[in-house]
Amino acid sequence: MLFLRPCDKTDIPNAAQMFCRVYGDAPLHENWPLDRAEKRISTYLSGTHARGFAMTIETQTVGYLFGRIIVSAQCNSFYVDDIFVHPNYQRQGCGSMALSALPDELNKDNICKIELHALNEDVSFYEKNGFQRTAFVNMEKTF
Repeated sequence: MLFLRPCDKTDIPNAAQMFCRVYGDAPLHENWPLDRAEKRISTYLSGTHARGFAMTIETQTVGYLFGRIIVSAQCNSFYVDDIFVHPNYQRQGCGSMALSALPDELNKDNICKIELHALNEDVSFYEKNGFQRTAFVNMEKTF
């Protein structure tokens, strides 16, 4: 059984090491220096609306989920900035279990929906977990 445990700054080193490992593998093949990964994880955990969760099975941390609360007129939403599972635990349902457990963790903050951006190759995973495509388009400008 997978549980979500709230993260704090003591999780940064382990989360950063796992982040480097996961993002270095397919499909991204990104070479993340550890110090930059630590800065990224630190950023995920900064701010009053930031939330981070360690995915644990028994005493083993198998992944992380980071996001932030977005305050809206009717109810708040939770924007998932990142979710990653250690390669040894991928394709075993850990990500699905984390997304299933997340609403229980967020209920106390008047959150009515979860939002995220996904890579094209990950869309079917999120659709399988109840997410729907929206009218929003992800755009970027490189300079």
